[in-house]
Amino acid sequence: MELLLFALAILFSIFSALMERRKRRKRLEEAQQQHAEIEQQHAEIEQQHAEVNPAAPVVVEEKKEEEPTFGWPFDGDPFEEPVLAEVDPAEAEREAIEAERQALEAERRAMVAEQQAMERLERLTETKSEDAYENEKQRPRRTRSHWFLTPQTARDAIVYMEILGKPKSEREEW
Repeated sequence: MELLLFALAILFSIFSALMERRKRRKRLEEAQQQHAEIEQQHAEIEQQHAEVNPAAPVVVEEKKEEEPTFGWPFDGDPFEEPVLAEVDPAEAEREAIEAERQALEAERRAMVAEQQAMERLERLTETKSEDAYENEKQRPRRTRSHWFLTPQTARDAIVYMEILGKPKSEREEW
């Protein structure tokens, strides 16, 4: 029974979509006929006016009314096959070659920029290393660091941290 209801629902949705499509096609044909009639009336009015006053053209504004659509919210008919534009193979190949040429040109510019950056970096490191060498000669070196760490001092630091620091339960893990 449920299967029958499901099949009926599917058939009803297909039928309503086809009827909506038919209604839209009819509306489109009517709009085209009205447009053709309006064009014909405009031509007749212009012809009559040209006979009466050939110097001044007649300007007639056309009022366009948009009809609200409640069916398919997207452009086009969902049941029509998409129309693919014909592409000239020679033109497509020409576009592909042009795109490849542009890509190669961009890659070449990137390589030149990278090479220039590497040269600047080499010059900069050379001048820095020479400056550092000269600075080392001028100032005396310290023989011993202020914080000299041996295995014994490291053990003592851990013991003092356990005694003086926060309890393990209150510490944040690093």
